[in-house]
Amino acid sequence: MDCSRLNTDKDICLSVVVPVYNVGSYIGRCIDSLTAAEGIEKTEIILVDDGSTDESGAVAESYADRYEFITCYHKENGGLSDARNYGMKKASGIYVFFCDPDDMVIPDAFAALIRTVSQSDADVILFDGMTIGEDDSVVDSGYDVILGHSGLDRDSDMSGLNAMISQIKDHGRFAVTAWLMACRCDYLLDNGLFFEKGLIHEDELWTPEVLAGASIVKYLPEKVYCYRLRENSIMSGTSEFREEHAKAMVHVMNSLYAFYSEQIKNADERDVLLSNWSGKYLWVLSSYEVFRFDCRKDVPRRRIWAHSRGIKAWIKGFVLSLFGVRAFCRLFGSGQTV
Repeated sequence: MDCSRLNTDKDICLSVVVPVYNVGSYIGRCIDSLTAAEGIEKTEIILVDDGSTDESGAVAESYADRYEFITCYHKENGGLSDARNYGMKKASGIYVFFCDPDDMVIPDAFAALIRTVSQSDADVILFDGMTIGEDDSVVDSGYDVILGHSGLDRDSDMSGLNAMISQIKDHGRFAVTAWLMACRCDYLLDNGLFFEKGLIHEDELWTPEVLAGASIVKYLPEKVYCYRLRENSIMSGTSEFREEHAKAMVHVMNSLYAFYSEQIKNADERDVLLSNWSGKYLWVLSSYEVFRFDCRKDVPRRRIWAHSRGIKAWIKGFVLSLFGVRAFCRLFGSGQTV
């Protein structure tokens, strides 16, 4: 769809939703990276101040005063999911892109995304990212595999299910972060594809739901997004938030099982996704030390084993099923979260 042909009340190709909460040290750098992109005036940037208690709201408001394509809303604190949903409902663009306020984009690559959405009829456009540190420099985090879409072909339209399965077959997983895609607003709203309020790791549930129903997905092989590693972030997996991480991930994984089982009709596709689900659940159990918390009783041990594929995964699933979460975690150890 060419933006130049759109009527005046729907002439914005891309809405950028930025949830803002106590990120005074970062929000200016985030917005500056967006506004440096060629064609940014054809977009709208929606800043959602989610009840910040530092200067973040004032900084966001100052950018809205400076640029006519930036709007700032202020609301009571409801969390990241609630702020994203709020911005999605305010969006007037054909596509929406969710950018976290402590991260950045690469202006030239983001300009390529703007050009792509202005000509696209896809439900979802995928792109890649990289990791940066506190000083905005690129760092080697080892996260490349979860910040890219290896296995996808730039020149081919595909369904969302094919995109997920192609990545799984290529390297054993698929990217699940909301900020590595731009989605057609009508597709999200018409299907009620909102983020679950009050949930951390909400992308882990939202992204598969979005992709599974997408008829047309395109891949832009550009590193558009810069994910910032922050030591004190709730997403850092520190012991202070370990129980919250564990409970959220058990909830996400159980919800994903129900979704795949009910919504994926093709048996072969369902088997691939559930095998991937099983392997990831095993990783979650050890990485988030689920054995320490009450949520361990909600782990479907036999179900995980039933969908384990490969000798190593089958052995782990067998141990989990027979001896329980605590024995599994003690035997296979715990790792750092990704």
